Amino acid sequence: MDFRRIEWLFLVAFIAIDIFLFAAFQRDATGQSDTASGRSADTDTTIVKEMRADNITFKSPSKKSGEGYYISTKDNAAQIKASLTSLTDQTVRYDDGLITSTFKTPIDNVDTQHPNRTLADVVSNTSLILNGDDYRYNQNLSSRNTVVYTQRVTDGQIYSRYGQLRFSLTNDGTITGYTQGYLSDVTTLREKTGMISERKALISLYQYNQLQNNTKIMWTKLAYTRYFTLKNSSVYIPTWVIAVKTSSGNNAGIVQLKHVNAFTGTILTSDSNVKTVSGTTTTN
Repeated sequence: MDFRRIEWLFLVAFIAIDIFLFAAFQRDATGQSDTASGRSADTDTTIVKEMRADNITFKSPSKKSGEGYYISTKDNAAQIKASLTSLTDQTVRYDDGLITSTFKTPIDNVDTQHPNRTLADVVSNTSLILNGDDYRYNQNLSSRNTVVYTQRVTDGQIYSRYGQLRFSLTNDGTITGYTQGYLSDVTTLREKTGMISERKALISLYQYNQLQNNTKIMWTKLAYTRYFTLKNSSVYIPTWVIAVKTSSGNNAGIVQLKHVNAFTGTILTSDSNVKTVSGTTTTN
């Protein structure tokens, strides 16, 4: 009886020690995690100070991280080509995923400062533009001679020529035609995935030597860009698009677009022909 009692006492003591050690381990692990997070935050703060010391100017970037989707689109070239017959008063062709149009009657007296005021009716006119209601005017990507509308999908918009409507604008305010890329059958892939913050994206550019000294960050935007293509479809991912303007070198005074993978922080090479945007831009 005494032996059985001793066994129970040892068992209770063993369980109590296990609980104590487990609790101590959890506290230590939590402390290490907090320490690692603190070190990471300290490192980021140091890098941001280095960027400012290199005369890289920018507004305080958000530290908030979110979640986003991979999205896929299908190549519906045959369907788009068939739809071109519904368009009027223009000469139009379809090639390499893009519609190219020249208006037979140019659109005159466009306000070059606010071209969207004139083009709103044009974009929504189904006899002039296919699926125009899926696009929104994008002041950031527009310049003096190009007015850009971006296609809206899922929870974002497309910063790639394959999902953009781009009007040619002359200096005297005349629209002569447009190019259009349209993504059809847009579907989400997998569950939502964690993304890096705006601040992490800027730090990635700096660490990959994509930001020169004396550079100004004009604006940043989280949007979709094309990641890769398959036989009959393409995959797009959330991307931090960052507009930068340098004050020296060959590209002095020109706003260039940098692309950072919002999932991994790696630098992307854009498939778009709008890598460089000239003219006045705005800051978000």
